[in-house]
Amino acid sequence: SPLGEKVAVALRTIETGLDQYSPEEICVGFNGGKDCTALLHLYYAALKRRYPESKDRVKALYIRIMSPFPEMERFLQDTIKRYDLDLVSVEGSIKQALREVQERRPELRAVLMGTRRTDPYSCTLTALCPTDPGWPDYMRVNPLLDWTYHDIWSFLRTLYVPYCILYDKGYTSLGSMDNTCRNPSLQMVDGRGVTRYRPAYQLEKEEEERNSRA
Repeated sequence: SPLGEKVAVALRTIETGLDQYSPEEICVGFNGGKDCTALLHLYYAALKRRYPESKDRVKALYIRIMSPFPEMERFLQDTIKRYDLDLVSVEGSIKQALREVQERRPELRAVLMGTRRTDPYSCTLTALCPTDPGWPDYMRVNPLLDWTYHDIWSFLRTLYVPYCILYDKGYTSLGSMDNTCRNPSLQMVDGRGVTRYRPAYQLEKEEEERNSRA
C-alpha cells in the first residue's frame, strides 16, 4: 500500500541513523504533536526490532513551550509511561534548548525529528542533515519528510496509536494555548443548531492544517 511504502522508507531512514549512531547517542524530539507521536512509535518499533534484548530506555527531547495545553501535558506524561521514555526536558528557543542539551547530555549527537516537507522552512531538508552553521552541532534525522498530513492520520488510526485528545476537538496543529485555536475548516452545525468541530483526521484540504495557528 502507499502508506506501507512510506512506513518502509521511514524505517530505512531510522535504520540509517542507527547505522551511524548508537541508541545512547540518539534522541527523538517529542512535544506531543501528531507527527512526533507517529515518529516515536516508528522509532520504538525499530529499536525493538534491532535490539530485542536491550533494556535501554528510549531517549526523548521535550522543548517545553510557554503556556502548553493541560491536555498536551497529560498526554506527554501518559506517553512517557507508555514507552518508558528517558525524557530530557528543556525550555527556550530551539537553539537555546539544544545548547542546554549539549551541556546536560553531551553523549547525544543526533535528533530524530517529525518534520514534514510541508512544514515552514522544511522544503529543502534531506533525510539526514546536520544543523545549520552557528547552531549546536547535531545530526537531524527526518524519517517523515515525504509524509502528508493524511499519511500521519492513516498511520495513527490504522495502528491505534494513542494521540493527544485535542485533535478530536477540532485542532489540527498544536502549539501553545496563546497561538492555537480550533480549525475553522472543521466547524459544523449539528441537527440541533449547535456549533461543533469535527476531528482533525477529517480535514479535507491538507493546506488548511495550520489554520489552527494564530
